[in-house]
Amino acid sequence: MITIENYLTTEKDVESVWKFFNDVAAIAGCVPTCRSFQKIDENTVSCDLRLKLGLIPLDSKAVVSITERKNDRYLEARGETEPGEVTKKFGKVVTESKTKLHIILELEEINPTKTRIHFKINANAVGQMKRIYESIIGGQRAKLESQFVANVGKVMGAPIVIEGLPQVA
Repeated sequence: MITIENYLTTEKDVESVWKFFNDVAAIAGCVPTCRSFQKIDENTVSCDLRLKLGLIPLDSKAVVSITERKNDRYLEARGETEPGEVTKKFGKVVTESKTKLHIILELEEINPTKTRIHFKINANAVGQMKRIYESIIGGQRAKLESQFVANVGKVMGAPIVIEGLPQVA
């Protein structure tokens, strides 16, 4: 399983941050690898994604739905990806291609105008896709994460700072 987790802070009130992260279309538009998306309903979005493994473009389709909301501070989403048309040309990748996604978002009000955002994304890929994702995430994680954070900050109208994970003693 591939896990991406981090803590962020923004100079926005928690209600505004909550509203933003509940807008599946707004979030999809901030994902750096999203080439296009379609909002299916208030909880679900379908995205066409493209990552590059060296010079090789790998496309996939993802459907992600918000599945749980608690106290305007906790959100869970689940989804699945499958290969797109270009990736299907790589043969074996197609037979081992489903990736399950589980996303958790927690908000904490630091003060009336500042919010801490904790997110955790688990991607359970198998076979060839696991190796591909591990290679991409290993090489491009920081770049993709900083692009996503910058995009979210731009749309929300407030800068977002990456705090990082708390250090365990």
